[in-house]
Amino acid sequence: MIAQTKPGNKLIGYILLLMMAASFLYFGVYQVATGQVQMDTQTAFLTMLILLIVGEVISTATKAFVPSMFISAILFVIGFWVYFPKDILQLGGIAANLPTFLVMMMVVHLGTMLDIKELVEQWKTVLITLAGMLGILVVILAIGGPLMGVEMAAIAAPPLTGGFVAAMMMQSVAPTEQLAILAMAVYVLQGFVGYPLTSICLKREGRTLLKDYRSGKISVVKAEPAAAKAQPERHARHIFPEIPAKYKSDFTYMFTMVILTVMAAYLDKLSMGYVSKFVWALFLGVFGTAFGFIEKSTLVRSRSMGLVYTVIMMFVFSQLKTVTPETLVQLIKDFAVLIVLATAGVALFAIPVGKKLGMSVPMSFALGLGTLAGGFPASYTLSVEAAKVLADNEEEYKLLEDHMLPKTLVAGFVSATSGSVLIAGFVMAMFFK
Repeated sequence: MIAQTKPGNKLIGYILLLMMAASFLYFGVYQVATGQVQMDTQTAFLTMLILLIVGEVISTATKAFVPSMFISAILFVIGFWVYFPKDILQLGGIAANLPTFLVMMMVVHLGTMLDIKELVEQWKTVLITLAGMLGILVVILAIGGPLMGVEMAAIAAPPLTGGFVAAMMMQSVAPTEQLAILAMAVYVLQGFVGYPLTSICLKREGRTLLKDYRSGKISVVKAEPAAAKAQPERHARHIFPEIPAKYKSDFTYMFTMVILTVMAAYLDKLSMGYVSKFVWALFLGVFGTAFGFIEKSTLVRSRSMGLVYTVIMMFVFSQLKTVTPETLVQLIKDFAVLIVLATAGVALFAIPVGKKLGMSVPMSFALGLGTLAGGFPASYTLSVEAAKVLADNEEEYKLLEDHMLPKTLVAGFVSATSGSVLIAGFVMAMFFK
């Protein structure tokens, strides 16, 4: 029997929550804003965390139409204008050199998640997505370079290929603070163009598919469930001894992750920077998993993912401390030019490749636009919502979902992880070595 919470107990809970909120507003906001006290470590960390949560709540409420990063970025900018200390990141206990190390760990983690078998099965999707990313890079460098300056074009292009990590990588080599802000700004804002355009393309694709289905031109083919029989094949490729189950722990999972992160830094030195340490981290994550050195999703297994991602996000938004109203206006102008060039690049490269491979124009454009939609969860949300809106029954919904979702998920994964990291590494070696 489930115990029922008494109404009186709930009231006490709400009163305590209000007291905590009032305490934070007085000690953590009012006294700091008026200069009565200096922000302490726990208050600084909590303040940044609250702004991240507000972004997540609004994003969830709008079904990811308004990106959480956009809301959090705006709140951080306002915070710095009003009362945040400029060194809020350090006050929150986060060393300035820690986030770069954590980003490398995140890239290793992304490499462990790369399912090579699935990418082979969806090779057409992979090629179309890569074509769209190449289009962004070529058009922005070829046209944006002369228009806006080579450095600005080079800094902005990789984040526009869909990767948060790519934005972090370009921030790390940006020659000025304004360009460092631009690297993250274009990633934060691109969803406002990528989401609606992708949604339009998926709905057009869905309508065409349903028309053919309802007229009897196509029928539902039930896909064979993915077999777990591939597991022994993966184990057959393992060349490293497995850690005994009784010794597996948060520490040993983290150990394998850090070892590969350190090796990536060494390889960066050996390659004299021509291959970025982030690219090495991705490769080591992929092949370390394939050969049995590290397990899939190791950050999750070590129960470190939440903290690592939180610290990285705090670092990203703390870089907005130098944004002024004038800087913000200029950023929006620069973004307007860049997003037009990026969208044109996707259309010019992804659509012809898609048509050659037998995909429709809307589907090809949607897969190319996965870069501008920022990958998962947008790739999932937009596909599912298009299927729900168009389908009249469960069978039609399943038809649309099976047709669109595997493709958009692979496209989002390719762009947001491996593809954008490789492009960022290439641009770093070419323009900022």
